[in-house]
Amino acid sequence: MEGQVGAPPSTWGGDDGRGVGAGRYAVLVTTARTSRTRRPAALVTGALAALALTGCSVNSPQATTFVYAPADGVQMDGEVFDVRDLLLVSQGDGAPAVVSGAVINQTSEPVTVTVSVAGESLSPEVTVDPNGSARLDGGLSASGTEGERIIVPALEGPSGQHVEVRVSADGETLSSTAPVLLPQGPYAVFADDAGGPVEPPEEHDEGDH
Repeated sequence: MEGQVGAPPSTWGGDDGRGVGAGRYAVLVTTARTSRTRRPAALVTGALAALALTGCSVNSPQATTFVYAPADGVQMDGEVFDVRDLLLVSQGDGAPAVVSGAVINQTSEPVTVTVSVAGESLSPEVTVDPNGSARLDGGLSASGTEGERIIVPALEGPSGQHVEVRVSADGETLSSTAPVLLPQGPYAVFADDAGGPVEPPEEHDEGDH
């Protein structure tokens, strides 16, 4: 299995059939052109792939040279920065939501990233090192530092919906609709900030109908 670029900080078990957002690419909303050198995307993608956690193999050199969409989140490519595997984790219906994904700084200077969901500006801001990466969900960055999670205080609507997410930095804004997934499986690590764990289905005796 190829390395999961921007994978959440947990073990990936491969494609579980959800496939939400697979192959979805967002558009650049506003762009402030920069004279700073953009690092080739393949190099940064390779660095993130090397950091993918257990359950994903990066033994194949070709796995680091192609930009591809993991099964769940959406991808956004810009001039200043790129976003990988963007999604929200929440029980929905008024529960808080964790913004999950990775931001890749494509310039030789640090950038400060802000995020809004459904028109609501969120905190904290995230600083991304030159030619580096940082996670929006508080996971480890490429430099090994752990950040603070970006959380939507109350997400209207159920899980399974798609909501508009805007990510901005240095005069550039990328926008897309991202899926809202339940805090289960690889996303169970976010349960405390996403409305609580998903309760298992009730068991019934064989004689019950």
